[in-house]
Amino acid sequence: MGLSLATGLIFGVAPALRGSRSDLTTTMKGTGANISTDPSRQFLQQSLVVIQIAMSLILLVGAGLFVRTLQKLKGMDMGFSRENVVLFQVGFSQRVDRTRRLSAYKELLGRVEESPGVRTASMSFITPLTEEAWGQQVDIEGYTPAPEEVVRCRGMSVARRYFETMGTPILSGRDFGPQDERLDASTATNAPGVAIINESMARKYFGNANALGRRLSFFGNSNRKFEIVGVVKDAKYSSLREPVPPTFYLFCFGEVRDWDMTFAVRMAGKPVAVIDAVRHAVGETDPTLHLRGMRTMDDVLDASLRQERIIANLGGFFSLTALALSCLGLYGTLSFTVAQRTREIGLRIALGAQRVNVLSFVVGQGLKLAVIGSAIGLVGALTTTRLVLRLLYGISPIDPVTFAGVSVLLAVVAMLASWLPARRAAKVDPMEALRYE
Repeated sequence: MGLSLATGLIFGVAPALRGSRSDLTTTMKGTGANISTDPSRQFLQQSLVVIQIAMSLILLVGAGLFVRTLQKLKGMDMGFSRENVVLFQVGFSQRVDRTRRLSAYKELLGRVEESPGVRTASMSFITPLTEEAWGQQVDIEGYTPAPEEVVRCRGMSVARRYFETMGTPILSGRDFGPQDERLDASTATNAPGVAIINESMARKYFGNANALGRRLSFFGNSNRKFEIVGVVKDAKYSSLREPVPPTFYLFCFGEVRDWDMTFAVRMAGKPVAVIDAVRHAVGETDPTLHLRGMRTMDDVLDASLRQERIIANLGGFFSLTALALSCLGLYGTLSFTVAQRTREIGLRIALGAQRVNVLSFVVGQGLKLAVIGSAIGLVGALTTTRLVLRLLYGISPIDPVTFAGVSVLLAVVAMLASWLPARRAAKVDPMEALRYE
């Protein structure tokens, strides 16, 4: 508010001083209107409009780049299908035996799968596109690391049909199955566990060789090995911006671990229908189970793009505000020019000038200012957009589509802002204008 008041005072001083120095005799003779045609004052007015247009173009280009970045991120291939998928976390309100924990999860998963409207259901230890992550240093059979190379991969613990539920294709091999279960010590054997890897991990550590049947183990625990039984398509892990990391998937019912799990449910229709069924299934499975964080996969995606959306919205708001101010400034300058040159325009019409000539004269003045402002703005945009390179994704800071679109938009707005004063000038009655002489 203080800045607004100061701006009004500062920019009100110059017109006030100019008005206080007006020559009364000249004004009474009716020739005072010519004072506004002083070239220096016209230059100042037009320069302010040009600066406004240049600034609005820079802001519009920035907003356009941010919007395009958001579109690129939302439209990219994430490796899974997010439509009609509901996620919720399940844990125990008190410490329970690990065997009981997995048995309860297995029972709950079966109940959810049998709920009306559920196509498939599964669960995982890590929720994609969140801050959750599991990194593990691994030893891979048949791969010799380079000196000082650390073989570190991302990991997930999932149930059967996880890839079907998330819409991630299995490229080779098989999914986890009942034969891989080890719910307690009584089912444990000396046989290796099973693992599924993504194509990035297969390509990086096995090249063109077949990864199926190979084994991996965690660094420092070579006694516990996992046989690779499948390779799946790459899926985004914790961030849309980051490349898909080499990732392994373990069977959650093959390893007894004290983890809360995230259930994923793919619905045949609207996800809202599953909420009551899930709550009922949780209550029937175990009274110590508690449910939290129910949301759709679209909600997870939106949350992961919160920063990009805020920047795009703010950039769009400020750029459109600047565009509106530029439009008003151009309209005001041309309206003032038309008002001060009413007699000249009337005289031109009286001498035979056509209305189309008057229209082109005024609109041409507006477009001239717009072209100069746009040229300055383009130079400024080419310089400043490199400063936000870190915030962009999938597009260049000098993206030709954005620059061309903004330039066309600015030209259209400038033409509309010039059209109204030009239309008023074309309607000037020459006899009414000449009476002032």
